[in-house]
Amino acid sequence: MSNLKIALLYGGYSREREISIKSGKAVEKALQKLGYSYKVFDPIDREKFIKEILDYNPDLAFIVLHGKGGEDGTIQGILEFLNIPYTGSDSKTSMICMDKVLTKMYLQHYSIPTPDWNFFTCLEEALNFEPDYPTVVKAPNEGSSIGVYIANNKQEYEKALQEVFKLDDKVLVEKFIKGRELTVGILDDDVFDIVEVIVEEGFYDYQNKYITGKTKYVCPANLPEDVYKKVQEIGFKTYKVLNCKGQARVDIILDDEFRPYVLEVNTVPGMTEFSLLPKAAAVRGITFENLVDKIIESGLRK
Repeated sequence: MSNLKIALLYGGYSREREISIKSGKAVEKALQKLGYSYKVFDPIDREKFIKEILDYNPDLAFIVLHGKGGEDGTIQGILEFLNIPYTGSDSKTSMICMDKVLTKMYLQHYSIPTPDWNFFTCLEEALNFEPDYPTVVKAPNEGSSIGVYIANNKQEYEKALQEVFKLDDKVLVEKFIKGRELTVGILDDDVFDIVEVIVEEGFYDYQNKYITGKTKYVCPANLPEDVYKKVQEIGFKTYKVLNCKGQARVDIILDDEFRPYVLEVNTVPGMTEFSLLPKAAAVRGITFENLVDKIIESGLRK
């Protein structure tokens, strides 16, 4: 496999650029250890990127681009047009999963439990809506918990709406469910052990993901056997109905009565030292390098 030419894509122009670079550099180290021939591409300049990647003519593009332009089907569509194989889900699935509103429409159609929700395309409509508090306000097309707020009253709700509309052209207002934050990592037909995210204060937002260092991770999550199996099954069903490919992560909230609700799907999960997919893989005895190798093999098979 080491004679393959890999185009490693990280950086980009989304608000998650910094995280993408951290993920990309970690994957780059793994490629070096595995002995792959590779070249790094930062598609922040699309015209330059297309010219350079065509000149390189890789066997596979390894996508580590988070957020808009990388996780929303844009880069996947470009690579499909250029006839360059790549890791992860296709452009259509990526676009659906990036948009939390579209994802929830799919979940609803397939009777997969997800918190009750409404979405609005203008601020006035959203302000006229009266949610039960606390409520969750989200920017549907952002990742890494960017643009996610928990509003405890009308004043906080209105402020959250205004902030979200600075980021997105619509807003998702979701029922708040108090519970345990879980994630199911998947690679093709391999469902990894569940990671539980335990936040010391607040919720699993950008600060607690990447900055505070106070978030704890338990894998395998300490759950009754039947609940554990049910959470994995719901995660895998979500992956399949959305036609995901390669690596992905399904985020789930488990309420006090052990009822799981799917929150979102990440088709380009993080690959940093804080990231959850590598943590889950490690429990299986899959090293970071092994995981990168398996993702490459998956991309080539696809």
